[in-house]
Amino acid sequence: MLQPIPAIDELIMHFIQSPQDPALQASVAELVANNPEHARYIESRLQAWLVKDSEPTALTAITVKQVARPSVLHAIKPWMLGAVGVVMAVVLFCCFRKTPRKLRPYTNSTTHVDSVRLPDGSRIVLNKNAAILYDNRHQDHNYAEVMKGDVFFDLRKQTPCTVITPGDYTLQAAAAAFNVHVSATGVVVFVSRGKVTLSGKEADDMVLSANTQVTLEEKKATRKKLDSQGPVAWKTGVLRFRNTEASEILDAVSVCYAIQISVPPSAEKLLHKKLTIDLRKKSEREMIALLQKSLSAHLAKDSTDRYYLTLK
Repeated sequence: MLQPIPAIDELIMHFIQSPQDPALQASVAELVANNPEHARYIESRLQAWLVKDSEPTALTAITVKQVARPSVLHAIKPWMLGAVGVVMAVVLFCCFRKTPRKLRPYTNSTTHVDSVRLPDGSRIVLNKNAAILYDNRHQDHNYAEVMKGDVFFDLRKQTPCTVITPGDYTLQAAAAAFNVHVSATGVVVFVSRGKVTLSGKEADDMVLSANTQVTLEEKKATRKKLDSQGPVAWKTGVLRFRNTEASEILDAVSVCYAIQISVPPSAEKLLHKKLTIDLRKKSEREMIALLQKSLSAHLAKDSTDRYYLTLK
């Protein structure tokens, strides 16, 4: 059981009186960031106070100094509890974000797909040349930052997980599976299982369900429901599509074969064409030939090894 800390108890009392005070919020944040034991103590006292919101003596189990308004707890109305609770959640979340973490860098420089294991047993799977920073110490909250490439998060337990992407986007999930693709053109998130909450400076919070893909561009987030699991084909090796839009298939083969396919405006109508095609265990040349046949179009290769989709 945590022992009372008079100085912190007094801070908690002041915070309960004025939860909106920026100075008090900063004081709480500083204590949490600098000392894990203080963080646990503060959270436990605030949670205990909220649980006992109907009792006017919620903090009588601790010793505090006399304050200017000693009867403030008696005067708190029910609606104020909600306000304090919301502010508490925000403060504690900020404290968590500000708490120093020792992040371990990892770049998959091998010639195959590789993975790292998180403390709770979940896995982060990295495609070739993908790079991340991740916390391999804390078991109560998984944390990672995706720097580049394709990274798949396979979260098997209810342990909360926070993933940061370029552009200051934040992904929150538990017991879910999702892929993060980071390239020079932006960030693409695809949810394979469960639900993922996306938030960012330039986008409203959104909940992404299974088979949902969101493309994160500057000041814009575009969501789309996919017909297939194409975005994770690089991991599963399954390049078999049934009644799937050509755009999904082209994106999948671009990652799996490490090629670039450009589509000029004149050929964009082909992207919406539904295809049924099996590209498993096909060489690059065989794959291109099958796509050309299915699309009734050309995939021409230039001197920089980039393919261009053109109409026949």
